Amino acid sequence: MKRRMEPDQRRAAILGTAGEEFSRRPFSAVSVADLAAAAGVSAPLIVFYFGSKKQLYLEVVRQAADAIAAGLRDVPGPASLERLETSVEFYAAFAQRNRAGFLTLLRGSQDEGQPEVRAIVEELRDTVLSQILADVAAAGVGIDPETPDTAMAVRSYLGYVDTAVTHWLSLPPPEQEQITAARIAQLAVGAFTGSLGVLSAARPPDSPVPAGPADS
Repeated sequence: MKRRMEPDQRRAAILGTAGEEFSRRPFSAVSVADLAAAAGVSAPLIVFYFGSKKQLYLEVVRQAADAIAAGLRDVPGPASLERLETSVEFYAAFAQRNRAGFLTLLRGSQDEGQPEVRAIVEELRDTVLSQILADVAAAGVGIDPETPDTAMAVRSYLGYVDTAVTHWLSLPPPEQEQITAARIAQLAVGAFTGSLGVLSAARPPDSPVPAGPADS
């Protein structure tokens, strides 16, 4: 006999199923009836737990964003390029373990019709941006982390990481298994340090090298 789920278990199961559905299709293409059928519950039960399809969607996105932000805050070690690489490794590993939530987060960030989701994603990106700039400043690579071209390089780096991780998740399992989260981190940070080298070379010879946190 199938054991009846406790309310918290049922709610978590619906969240997990919703993540799977929203990761495959845009918000507008998924109905409450679709979610109910996939979760094996009634449509009114979804409304009972979450209020609406939109609120359920936002909770899936917020849950993923909060988990990523918390995991990045917990990456050990002082600000450095080594910490940056460890952060990317965590990010990729999180995406692999939480594929549905991660892909729902990225899909929502590209949906012009979902300003609340885009705001959640931008908040996360601002957090990540600040941490990356701290790592760059501490690395002493001879660039100013406050300049527009540095900000552009960091934003481009975030896009590189998202693209690499999304491609990795799309690979057939035998191919995906040949690439580790650590390898993605090595490739991403290698590409980023190349950009930092260009910025450092473009710095006027007589301009002061910005001090890292340890030097201030």
